[in-house]
Amino acid sequence: MTDMTTKTKQWPRKSYAGSSWHRLSVTEGDNGERWTIVWDTQRRPGVEGRSIAREKLENGAIDRARHMQRMGFVVYEIRQPSGAVHLDGDALRERLGEPAAVP
Repeated sequence: MTDMTTKTKQWPRKSYAGSSWHRLSVTEGDNGERWTIVWDTQRRPGVEGRSIAREKLENGAIDRARHMQRMGFVVYEIRQPSGAVHLDGDALRERLGEPAAVP
């Protein structure tokens, strides 16, 4: 057993025989595009005062919308990075297997 000094509190480093740069996975680059989730705390007429959240990927946007709906928030739509509507509220609920919204 190696003694550890009280002043430095450093442990000896372990070397991992299996660690190699050949096994690193490539991550997808960030091109700056974001999916937009349009939501609010309660259903209101008009578009004024709605909040937005942004995610890098479509799956991330859908997961966040699911989480918001579970918390009781209203998700109006998910927009593609281009700004086009990808899923409106009813299509999103259908995709997530949830009942339709009450008007």
